Amino acid sequence: MTGDLVYGVRLFVPGTAATMAQWQGSLGRSGLTLDGQSLTSETLGFRAQVEWVENDGSFSQAFGHGTMSVEEQCAVVGAGSALILDLPVYLGAAAGEVAMLISALGDAGALGVRLEQSKLGWPVARWIRSLESGDPWMLYRCAVMVLQDRGVSRSCGMHAFGLPDAQVEAPPAEANQLLGSLNVYQLAEDPVLVSGDTFTPDLDTPRRRLERWPDDGYPPGRACHNPFGTWRLGAEGGEADSRGELRPVFIPPLVALLTAAEEKVGRGLRREEVERLTGEGVCMMMTHADAKNLERSRGYADLEPELVWRQWQVLRESRA
Repeated sequence: MTGDLVYGVRLFVPGTAATMAQWQGSLGRSGLTLDGQSLTSETLGFRAQVEWVENDGSFSQAFGHGTMSVEEQCAVVGAGSALILDLPVYLGAAAGEVAMLISALGDAGALGVRLEQSKLGWPVARWIRSLESGDPWMLYRCAVMVLQDRGVSRSCGMHAFGLPDAQVEAPPAEANQLLGSLNVYQLAEDPVLVSGDTFTPDLDTPRRRLERWPDDGYPPGRACHNPFGTWRLGAEGGEADSRGELRPVFIPPLVALLTAAEEKVGRGLRREEVERLTGEGVCMMMTHADAKNLERSRGYADLEPELVWRQWQVLRESRA
């Protein structure tokens, strides 16, 4: 995040151009202007930040998930160099513009595009089809990975859409269905979900209670870290909590409040201190929809006040 802009999408783009000057020339012929560390176009509604990367021999590893043909991977191995693009948008709302950008990059010699939030890389044509399709399942499979670790499955990459990821303890096939259904529901409907709601992919599957937690899979600062957190799906048969029309939104956010307090005292806060600061925090009552929009514009989720001590420990450990 830089200034007031939230950079929601990071792309790794190897290409045939070997130098920054060659990229500038080829991009210019494709209608894009590469000026120093920014990339613009008359047809795009945003300015991308750009970093040039020399080919150090590791580019093929960026496309090692079986998403490209042998010939396409060989071309990436021989790439001249790459660009890393940070876009101040989220994939869902800006799918059309991102498709236009990737198409122009392809015309300029791009050999593939990897979404850094999930580390999924595909040929240019696959990205364009997925972004232009209007099919949330197609876009989900293109942009989001599901990882398994010690019986827990979790998705990775939903923050490129400004949304939380999800995790569940279940057999892999069942977990893939649950996570895919929940995440595609988020992409297709953009529902207002809160901790205490329940979810089921169909009428025959028992409901599971949702609870949002900080992402403990990747440390903050890593592209795969989801600042919007993770939905934890509980056991089968969970019941929903009742919720009112309004919710308290901390200003400043609890994350910022507790971080500043720890920096001031120079040590980790004790439980009673965390709970006291939470109880004394200034709140504004908002509708759940307005709170979600504020969170998305800010670029990260706050802690749940009812779970603040446990969630603060998760966040602190992920920063260590």
